[in-house]
Amino acid sequence: MSKEIKSVALSGQDSKENVLLGLIGAIIGVLLGSILWVIIGQVGFIAGIAGYAIVFCGMKGYAKLGGSLSKTGIVICIILSILAIVAAEMASLKVTADRELHGLYTMAELLAEPEIIGIVIKDLAVGYILSIWASYSSIKNIWKETEANHTMP
Repeated sequence: MSKEIKSVALSGQDSKENVLLGLIGAIIGVLLGSILWVIIGQVGFIAGIAGYAIVFCGMKGYAKLGGSLSKTGIVICIILSILAIVAAEMASLKVTADRELHGLYTMAELLAEPEIIGIVIKDLAVGYILSIWASYSSIKNIWKETEANHTMP
């Protein structure tokens, strides 16, 4: 795993960062990672690995399209990952509701139910805790690598 972390931090270190393209790459990456969240959610689990996949794919996408990954890019990826986890949880809820309730309810109707809101809040809390637990050391290492690479002459 450490080779993958270094490849994200070092990718494109000689090229100039393009924040707009990096943002597009990060969005594509977090969407790909979100698919794993939805799939695992359909099995009835909340897994930190899915949150890690969202963060990692976002950073990899940012680095690929943006040319390099700076601290700004890392922060953008973390913010997008936080939002993507909410979106992935909502998508997972909708897929489950459509499958079990035969598509009779819209998201607004589902979220109007206090019981559903409680489940979503619990799932998001557990999901964020597991995602932070799974991603923290990798993000910290990428941050340090990025810092070291951008301070080198």
